[in-house]
Amino acid sequence: MTALPRQLPARYEESATMNSAYSIILKLETKENSNRAVMYARILGYLLLEGPTDEARSAIANEIVSCKNDEALAANGKFYLDHLIRIFKKGKGPTPSSHVSPPSFDALKDIVAQCLEKPIVNYEDAKAKALARDGYRCLASGTYDLAAERVKELRDRVIMEKAETAETNCAHIFPESTNLNLSTDKDCELNRKHVYATSVWAVLDRFGYENLRFDLNGNNIHRLENVLTLSTNVHGKFDTLKVWFEAVENKENTYKLNSTWDGHLNSLYPGEVTFTTPDSNLPLPSPTYLHIHATCCKVAHLSGAGEYLDEIHRKFDDSKVLSQDGSSAEMFSHALLPLSNEIPAF
Repeated sequence: MTALPRQLPARYEESATMNSAYSIILKLETKENSNRAVMYARILGYLLLEGPTDEARSAIANEIVSCKNDEALAANGKFYLDHLIRIFKKGKGPTPSSHVSPPSFDALKDIVAQCLEKPIVNYEDAKAKALARDGYRCLASGTYDLAAERVKELRDRVIMEKAETAETNCAHIFPESTNLNLSTDKDCELNRKHVYATSVWAVLDRFGYENLRFDLNGNNIHRLENVLTLSTNVHGKFDTLKVWFEAVENKENTYKLNSTWDGHLNSLYPGEVTFTTPDSNLPLPSPTYLHIHATCCKVAHLSGAGEYLDEIHRKFDDSKVLSQDGSSAEMFSHALLPLSNEIPAF
């Protein structure tokens, strides 16, 4: 958890609303005694500083100044924890099968041609197409997937480069749990899980991303713009708000790999990675999706929300029964959150 800077960056100096909102948050941060309330204040403060768009920062600033008291401000911060940051947090659970067993090919172009003939309807389709697009390599480390051994061209590369091979997974930028096949029929009675998902998309709507819920609806959650090939040791960290790709200015499709591991990551992976595709019909990961994910990772890390969610998940994984003294209430509340039908309005 990192304290908020005492002043806004110079670029916000002329915005009265931003200055007023940030002043409110700084006061809330310093007056609160509980770590939780300080975390909520810092979530709002870092969203003001790191928000993915001008529209997002403006929306948050307006919400802050409209809150009537400290309780409402804390509830606002909790809302963004529950319905924005939390969606990128993957708990302990089954990992999708990472095995793709294509028939033996001589060249990668033959696999690409085959992939172009088939639509993406599930995780396995996305995995196969992402592997073909990414050259059967982890986008972060360059490690070849084990299935590369079945492609002569790639097998020769592995030998020539003396490269490592490892298991990879198809990592979703926006996780599958975010998308619950929302109906666009206003007369349709949404179930509780649909209401939770609607609140996630509602946040992104007011951040200026009105089309995201439609772009990623249904099987489109598996679209290539939303997936990356990552080795298993990176995939888990990517899903738990610990690794993110941040765009390098003036370099198209080039990203710096950032992590809460601090300097340790740079010793394992290159400082910059450039995404490429062998065919324009196999689109690259979306810069917009990666930018939203990176924003949430940074806010989670700086505000302390990432550590807080880690602790909640650890308690949930270790617990067999609920405590009689009520100490499990918070953990239980997080477990039930996707079933909640309450969407606070500010």
